[in-house]
Amino acid sequence: MGYPHPSHPKETPVLSKHFGDPEARTFDGWVKHGGYEALRKAVGMTREAIIEEVKASGLRGRGGAGFPTGLKWSFMPKEAVKPHYLVCNADESEPGTFKDREIMRWTPHALIEGCAIGAYAIGAERCYIYIRGEFTEPWRVMSNAVDEAVARGALGANVFGSGKRVEMILHRGAGAYICGEETAMMNSIEGKRGNPRIKPPFPAVAGLFGMPTTINNVETLAAVPHILNRGAEWYKGLCLGNPKSTGTKLVSVCGHVQRPGNYEVVMGTPVREILYDMCGGPLPGRTFKAVIPGGSSVPIMTIEEAEAALFDYEGIVAQGSMLGSAGMIVMDDTTDMVYQIWRLAKFYAHESCAQCTQCREGTAWTTRIFERILSGKGKQEDFQLLLELSENMTGKTICVLSDSCAAPVVSGIQKFRSEFEAYIAGAREPAMAAV
Repeated sequence: MGYPHPSHPKETPVLSKHFGDPEARTFDGWVKHGGYEALRKAVGMTREAIIEEVKASGLRGRGGAGFPTGLKWSFMPKEAVKPHYLVCNADESEPGTFKDREIMRWTPHALIEGCAIGAYAIGAERCYIYIRGEFTEPWRVMSNAVDEAVARGALGANVFGSGKRVEMILHRGAGAYICGEETAMMNSIEGKRGNPRIKPPFPAVAGLFGMPTTINNVETLAAVPHILNRGAEWYKGLCLGNPKSTGTKLVSVCGHVQRPGNYEVVMGTPVREILYDMCGGPLPGRTFKAVIPGGSSVPIMTIEEAEAALFDYEGIVAQGSMLGSAGMIVMDDTTDMVYQIWRLAKFYAHESCAQCTQCREGTAWTTRIFERILSGKGKQEDFQLLLELSENMTGKTICVLSDSCAAPVVSGIQKFRSEFEAYIAGAREPAMAAV
C-alpha cells in the first residue's frame, strides 16, 4: 500500500494516489481518474516533442541506474527503418524492493499508458513487459488490463483512431535475479538462457532480436503520463532544492521499523523524515544501527550517515551509498551485521549466472570466508582476503552482479569491523556450526 507523506506543501501523491482503489484497476475506472488522456495527447504529438518534454521534466530511471529517461529515448535511431522495441523491466528482483508490483497491482493502466507513450516516442510498435514469475497477482491484473486496453482501442493497430500501432506482450520470467539486468532480460525474452551480454553493442543499436531497443523500469514509465498531462515544469517543481533529482519517488521500506511499506516522497526529502516520521522509528526499546538505502546491491550506511542524507540521487551518494531501486532495508541494534552481510553474499553467489570467473568464484569464496568467520574459525588475514576478492569482483565482469556482492562486504568491513573482530577473537559465540 502507498502512504504519501503530507508534510511538504509541494507534494501531491502521484503514482500512489490510487493504490488500494479497486476501481483504478479497470479501464473505465482509470479513465474516470483522467487516465489515457496523456496517450490521446501523445499520439497527436511528434515523437521528438514527447522526448523533449520528458527530457525537460528531469525524469530519471527509477530502476536503479538513475539515467535521464528522455536522453535514453533520444539514443534510438530517428528513422524506424527496422523494428524498434520497448522493454519494460517489471522483474523487480532486488532484495528489499517491492514498489513496482504495487503499481501493477493497483494501477495497471498507468503502466500500460506509459508503455504505449514510450513505445510511440521511440518509434516502436511493440512493447514487451517482462514480469517476475512469482508476481502471481500482478500478472493476473496486468493480463486483464492489457485485454481491456486492446478491446477499448488504447492498444493495437490503430491507437485511439490515430493510425499509430502499439502492441503489448506480457512475458513471464522464471525467478532468476540476473534477468533483471537488461541484456539478460532480452536473452530471456528471446528464449535463451538469461545471461548478460557484453556491451557494446548497446541496446539502442542492437538489442532485442538484434533490433534497436530501449529498456525502462515500471515506475519510470508509469510517471510519463503524469508528465504529459501536467507538464515538465510541474514535474520539475516536485523536488526540494536539487534540480538534478526531480519528481516523486516510491520508496520501499522494510526491516526494523514500526510501519514498513511503500511511501511516495518528493525527491530531496530528508531520510530522517522517512525513518522516523513516516515509518514510525525503531521498534520499542531499540535504536537504528544501519540502513541499506537502494536495495541490497548498494553500500551499507551507518545510521548517522542515513540521518544526514537527503533522499535523492546526489544526496545518497554524498553519504557514501546509492539510491538504486530505493529499497530501504533498515536494521536496528539487535542486528548481527556479519551474519546479514553473509546472507547477502550467499544470495549473490546463488544468483550468479556463472558466466564470469570473477563473479562465479568470487561470490562463492566470499560466502565461504564469511561462513568460516561466523563459525568461529576466522583469521585476521580474512579481512584483506575479502577486500581483495571484492576488488577483483568490481568493474571486471560483464554485468554488475559481482559488484553488488562486493558493495555490502566492503562497506560492512569499513563501518562494522568491530563485529568481525569479535568473531575472530572468539569474543562472540559462533552464529553457525563449524564448516
